[in-house]
Amino acid sequence: MSSKSITIKVVVDAGIYRRFYMFEKFSRKHGLLKIIIFISVLSAFAALLLVRQEIILGVVLLFFGLGLPAYNIWNFFRTLELQIKAFDLEDPKEIYSLHFTDDPIGIEVTNHGGGEEPLRYEWDKLHGAYRFDECIYLYVLPNKAFLLPDGQSDADSDALWQLFSNMLPPKNIQDRRKKNK
Repeated sequence: MSSKSITIKVVVDAGIYRRFYMFEKFSRKHGLLKIIIFISVLSAFAALLLVRQEIILGVVLLFFGLGLPAYNIWNFFRTLELQIKAFDLEDPKEIYSLHFTDDPIGIEVTNHGGGEEPLRYEWDKLHGAYRFDECIYLYVLPNKAFLLPDGQSDADSDALWQLFSNMLPPKNIQDRRKKNK
């Protein structure tokens, strides 16, 4: 049996990083849902207090119910832009290379920032993969992902996704591409 092999040299820019960071915060970690629930609960209690003529407490609760989430979102985007500047991603930058094979120890990662030894990951220890229209997010650990933008590997994105589909359990892969294309 011949071994399949795919190599990808990953170039990341601010747009790719922004989309990933927003997915991580608002979708994967359910940040948007948490914000909506927080606003809804505090607003409902504020409305109840206002109906009961407890104006000051109702207004204070409404202020915090809307103000804290607004601050949280503002701080999220401020931190995101600071990270983009710190990582110097305004211009596209080659970050790392990944080499995939279909054997059990199938992933090797080379960091382009330093002379470190390549990292190796076994397929059966990977946390999961998410496919979007322009990028695949490969989670090797629950809080460590590699970004794999389309068009940067020596194979097409469908072949790369098929390799993931063959090597990872179905519960660990999610195709989130827009279906209307």
